[in-house]
Amino acid sequence: MEYRFVHHWNYELGEQEHATLEAAISLTSKARHDNFLHEVGVFIAEHTGALYVLIGLLSDDNQHITTCIFLKNKKVVDNFTYPLQHTPCDSVLTQKFCYYPFNVSKNFPEDAELQELNIESYLGSIFLSEESEPIGLIALMDAKPLENPAFSEHLILVLSPAIEEELNKLKSNI
Repeated sequence: MEYRFVHHWNYELGEQEHATLEAAISLTSKARHDNFLHEVGVFIAEHTGALYVLIGLLSDDNQHITTCIFLKNKKVVDNFTYPLQHTPCDSVLTQKFCYYPFNVSKNFPEDAELQELNIESYLGSIFLSEESEPIGLIALMDAKPLENPAFSEHLILVLSPAIEEELNKLKSNI
């Protein structure tokens, strides 16, 4: 699959980050199961420190996202569908990657969920179908700036092919 432009962060991976990326590769090589996206979401939350992790499928009309997994503090929250307009997720679809280190809720005042959840920072990346079309996205959100956004982006890129496979399976079953 084709991948998008990677931001060139100015940092070097430490030993722990290398170990985490190795664990991510191992996770994607295991046999898949129905809870794979949950397992990946928890893995991402644990290793990025993000308060919220959302993995969602894009609607056929590209106007809504339906969450496949939504975690708060590594705990599953009920799935829901939300409109993309006036959200940072809409920016992800056009830019393929977005990072708002602070004030994301102020930048998107019409996004009521950001306000309710008191979201300060947001990092999102697009997922692609087998035809290299947008199929879904991931968003890491927190009430404070994300601890290491550069590493978070690298971790998402390592996990993206496996997540995309799962989203493609889900989409084909709809």
